[in-house]
Amino acid sequence: MKLDVTDLSAIDAVVKEIDQTHGGIDILVNNAAIFDMAPVNEITEASYDKVFSINLKGPLFMMKAVSNVMIERGRGGKIINMASQAGRRGEALVLLYCASKAAIISATQSAALALVKYGINVNAIAPGVVDGEHWDIVDAHFAKWEGLKPGEKKAAVAKSVPIGRFATPDDIKGLAVFLASADSDYILAQTYNVDGGNWMS
Repeated sequence: MKLDVTDLSAIDAVVKEIDQTHGGIDILVNNAAIFDMAPVNEITEASYDKVFSINLKGPLFMMKAVSNVMIERGRGGKIINMASQAGRRGEALVLLYCASKAAIISATQSAALALVKYGINVNAIAPGVVDGEHWDIVDAHFAKWEGLKPGEKKAAVAKSVPIGRFATPDDIKGLAVFLASADSDYILAQTYNVDGGNWMS
């Protein structure tokens, strides 16, 4: 089902329909996000509103709606939030995105402590650089702000990853499946790096 996570009424409607159609919701993966960048002295309110509306507000209210369904059904559940290595550190040109992903890491911890009494485990994944069509947009942003040629930043970033390449969605999915399974029942409030060695914690 299509869903605009910035529309709170749409979130409630979609979650209600899935609950009624399928007899509950057992797993939520919050994976909606966008990227934007500019130095702090040039960020705009419009960019702030869009990044935080999608990257933080959307996941927060998805957690609210889905956790209420999980609580009502009484069988617990798993919530997995997609953070980012960008949420572990700052970047001179990426303030809004970094801050939104740092907020997801913090929100994961708080939500986990609030929901554990209902048998709901909340954890997060912090991917590094993941290849895909979105990287054309990221690369274009860096080309603009750093005066690079198209593709130059992407090649440099891939080379800088200790494992030697970008991640693919297949590199991320195994951890997501694990966190959604009974094997992770004793794991709570954690954010796991899947980034080829970019960030060590």
